[in-house]
Amino acid sequence: MTARIAAPQRAVAPTARFGAYDALTITAYAVLYGLVLALARQAVLADTGIGVVMPAAGISVLWIVARAGRPWPALDHALIAVISTVLVLWTGGSVATAVAGGIAAVIQVLVCAMIIRVGCPRIWAARGTRIQSRRELWAFIGAAVAGPLVSAPLLGAGSLLVGNGWDWNITVLWWVRNAVSILVGVPLGFTLIDFARRNPSGGGVRALTTSHLQVRAHPIEWYALLFLSPVIHWVWFVEYAHLNLVFPLLALACWSGARLPTVFVMLQGVLVATAVILVTILGGGGPFASITEPSAQIAVAHLYIAMAIVIGLALAAERDQRELLLEELGQARRQAEEQSTLLETIIENMSEGVRVVDPDGAVILRNRAADILLLGPGHPALHGGALHLSTSNDLAGVRTMDGTPLDGDAAALAAALPEGETVEVDLLVQPVGVSDERIVTFTAARLPEPASGIITVLRDVTAERRELRRAAQVQAGLLPKGSPRVPGYDLAARFVPAGSVGGDFYDWYTVDHGVVLTLADVMGKGTGAAILAATTRSLLRAHGGGEDVVQPLVEAERGMARDLDNAGAFVTAFRSFVHAPTGRITYTDAGHGLSAVLTRDGAVRRLEANGFPLGIAPDEPRVAAHAQIDPGDLLLVVSDGVLDAVGGSIDDLMAVWAELPRDASAAQVVEAVVERAAAGDPEDDLTVLALRRSPGSGSPTVSA
Repeated sequence: MTARIAAPQRAVAPTARFGAYDALTITAYAVLYGLVLALARQAVLADTGIGVVMPAAGISVLWIVARAGRPWPALDHALIAVISTVLVLWTGGSVATAVAGGIAAVIQVLVCAMIIRVGCPRIWAARGTRIQSRRELWAFIGAAVAGPLVSAPLLGAGSLLVGNGWDWNITVLWWVRNAVSILVGVPLGFTLIDFARRNPSGGGVRALTTSHLQVRAHPIEWYALLFLSPVIHWVWFVEYAHLNLVFPLLALACWSGARLPTVFVMLQGVLVATAVILVTILGGGGPFASITEPSAQIAVAHLYIAMAIVIGLALAAERDQRELLLEELGQARRQAEEQSTLLETIIENMSEGVRVVDPDGAVILRNRAADILLLGPGHPALHGGALHLSTSNDLAGVRTMDGTPLDGDAAALAAALPEGETVEVDLLVQPVGVSDERIVTFTAARLPEPASGIITVLRDVTAERRELRRAAQVQAGLLPKGSPRVPGYDLAARFVPAGSVGGDFYDWYTVDHGVVLTLADVMGKGTGAAILAATTRSLLRAHGGGEDVVQPLVEAERGMARDLDNAGAFVTAFRSFVHAPTGRITYTDAGHGLSAVLTRDGAVRRLEANGFPLGIAPDEPRVAAHAQIDPGDLLLVVSDGVLDAVGGSIDDLMAVWAELPRDASAAQVVEAVVERAAAGDPEDDLTVLALRRSPGSGSPTVSA
């Protein structure tokens, strides 16, 4: 009856077919039920036909629980009724008493089974197993009391049928003796069934007593109390019958419930019940001798037994739950200590620094990597052991990227951290006595309640930032240094990478009678995208130089097809030739679709894409399209970073284009677009290219 919430008993899978298992189970329980009932019928009260004990009641409940969910349940109840009726008749009972007893036995077991099924579903599903919780214990006690109580009136009805009138002694005796039988026999049976399942090879008494929750009492105490209890009851009932006092004996039930394993508590109940009933029947004395009615005397003796058993079982259940709780707490503590040691080892050996402060800004944890970053590799704190907390002023060598010291102390910085957000910032770190300045990314987050502190992860990104800076310098060198001079036209562009480097680029160069403009966008950002962007630009330059806008894209796609395939990337591109004397635009758009002509009267004519991005369908032919830019009009091309920053849809971008001033220079328009996109907190590169045809321009000569 421990409260252990262990691995659930595996219930036998229900089946609709009646098999050998069912036949064997029914036969075994029917024989056992009949033998126990026949023995019990050897002690029958005169003039009542009611046995003084009824261990068969417990056997019937075990029988029905063992057959839970199996086919033909009516057969079990029918056999219980038939066996009960036949044996009562065979041992001298009247027909009315026999029939009433058979029907009452069935009703009794039906009520018990219903309560066990509802109140102890785990036991019902497993077809019998140990009682493991307080809830199951009290549900079982309720079943043991309710089943005999509901069926007891049938015995009174049987007495009426034979002409003896209603006899309350008979009904009470049926109720208490059967309740005691169920209280004593069923938990013991459940325990033995559970032991047999867990220990199919046997193991004896020691395995039976140690297979469940351990009790701290010595086994000598178990056996002494087990055998002394019935002896003490026998002596007390015989020698001190004149006292009419039994409650001191309940101390034995309290003792056993507090000290004995649960299986021994149940065995003690069986032995005490046997001693009490025998001395009451055979000795004719005991504390209950003053009760002149034999059936009432036996009923009171059973009530005493029921009280002692309930006290012992309840105390054992509470003790087992307490022992289980202590065991689980000890296990939880050991697991917490092991986890703490593991986490401490992991944190201490992390390459990233970890720093934790309380709400007041005091350092409560800092690993070795954080010590090296904030205090320097030669600081004495590094010799203080794992997760040392020395040197509270560990931010003295930290400055912002422009070289200014941090504004505020640690507590103020912690209080300024937004609730529920993670803040990431690059800071310069140069501890005292260290010559090299490091760039460290501080990633800080507020700990959840109740800790309320701040955890910061520090990562040295000096080498990474230097590499990105070099890549950015290389990429900047690939962009045009200045705009070509095209009389009658105004040309400007701007590139703003999302990080240090990006995947966008623009290019331009003049040819006879015009200018060639290119804007391309590699999927993604960072160093990989920048490399692909540089490759694209180089190939376009290598295959360009004239007015043809299609063939350079075709050759560039062929040249980098394998690189794009390996990287799983693609490139969108807009390439155009603007014929300066006429303003005629010849272009090809490889999946870009973010260019338009903004007319001087406020209209926006979007130039649609007319091909797939580079790397998507290399074998698809590419064609040129045409548009017109008149005096006062503006050709504007942007990257998808601008599109995302202004709302993400073409309609959003068209609205921004419509709001741009028509009398502004190309540079002013470019800055206006960048400012509008920057306000949307862009996550991708921003590239804007604009070519404005001056109002009243004629047929100029193009020069570089």
